[in-house]
Amino acid sequence: MTSASAPSATTWDAWQDEGRGFQVITDTELERFALHFPLHNGHTAVDVGCGNGHFSRQLHRFGYQVTGLDFSTSALTAARRTPLSGVQYLHHDLTQGDPPGLPAHGIDLVVCRLVLPFLHEPTAWVRRVRDLWLRPGGRMYAVIPVVGEDTTQPGGMTEEQIADVAHGWAHSLRYDLNGTSAALALRAAFT
Repeated sequence: MTSASAPSATTWDAWQDEGRGFQVITDTELERFALHFPLHNGHTAVDVGCGNGHFSRQLHRFGYQVTGLDFSTSALTAARRTPLSGVQYLHHDLTQGDPPGLPAHGIDLVVCRLVLPFLHEPTAWVRRVRDLWLRPGGRMYAVIPVVGEDTTQPGGMTEEQIADVAHGWAHSLRYDLNGTSAALALRAAFT
């Protein structure tokens, strides 16, 4: 799947300022996350498309050392209003490659909520995360709005596209999150 035109930084900033695209983190989402992702103090997490930092801060409460990445300056400004030791926020455009300073095969968890449909090559990017970012046995959590085959709505993926993203992992679980989004719990091989 290739995105026809990914939103610009100006568009992301406007969406952040308008509150568009923000999905509330529910207790149900957190309970299911904790069920599928072992919580370990000191493990590293990268929250891709961290927005205002809500999920980054939740990861910190779970014990992770967190790096939040976002393309929107407005979102990062909002995220940085609640500073926490062990959480850093970096401006990064994923179309420009991997974030600088990211340790190869050194991340325990990558979170990607509501971002994959906006990437030019989401399946290729997910495989890059699996093969280059994550430690052996590392995990990825993705939340993806589900759209039908006949829609041209930006920001969602079809069931077939979601299945393609999940293909090739040592362990893959897909579950409905809120009736409109799919959650993927993915784990890389240990070797």
